[in-house]
Amino acid sequence: MINKELVRSRFEKSIQTYDKTAIVQKNMAEELAEKICQHCGKNFSDIFEFGSGTGFLTNCLAGKLNFSKYYANDIVEKSKGFVQNILPDSCFIPGDIETIELSTEFDLIVSNASMQWICDIDTLFNKLKSALKPDGVLAFTTFGEKNYREIKETTGLALNYLKTDTLAQLCEKYFKMEYLEEKTETLLFDSPMDILKHIKDSGTNGIQTINWTVKKLRDFERFYTLKFNENEKVRLTYNPIYVILKNNK
Repeated sequence: MINKELVRSRFEKSIQTYDKTAIVQKNMAEELAEKICQHCGKNFSDIFEFGSGTGFLTNCLAGKLNFSKYYANDIVEKSKGFVQNILPDSCFIPGDIETIELSTEFDLIVSNASMQWICDIDTLFNKLKSALKPDGVLAFTTFGEKNYREIKETTGLALNYLKTDTLAQLCEKYFKMEYLEEKTETLLFDSPMDILKHIKDSGTNGIQTINWTVKKLRDFERFYTLKFNENEKVRLTYNPIYVILKNNK
């Protein structure tokens, strides 16, 4: 089970470094916004974004879509300031998307790089379906099972990333699939320690607290350098997945 309080704490601590560090997540937001325009058009009434963070996706959609009202949510309440700097008239709903109530019906629900932190995706999909208008759209990005695979092999720690086929089956249980694409991206760093800093500064270290002793750090660095070196650097894999669904109720 994901420790949501740890997730909230880690993202809150990284909120000032996230924009500079989360390169892949920013690119994902830009691409998702483009895909929404291509597959669903640009005109919506009520939009709801969960996992809004520092506003990567908010900013992209604000520049591309026409809408009447924008609602945003994040487990970190400080996210409100980032969203309202982009959209001053937006409505911010703090809390965990799995437990907050959604009283409004939306014609577009969006999320970037946050679905992997959900404990029960099946239940969330059912909840989001109920919050969507007929023919409303759910568009999100998440990460697949190859994400951070080097970290998993080195430390044994990883989120329970879903296989793409499993995710697709869950989606099609509630929605009509409009678009699905999986990608793999690799970032290169000077050292394994730089990778640990990258993960910390992007807030994605909310899986488990590790007591990093000197020996553990040396073992980590030695194994990582030996196993995952590339052109005198070390690599870290990201596995973005893009999904666009339509409500078929």
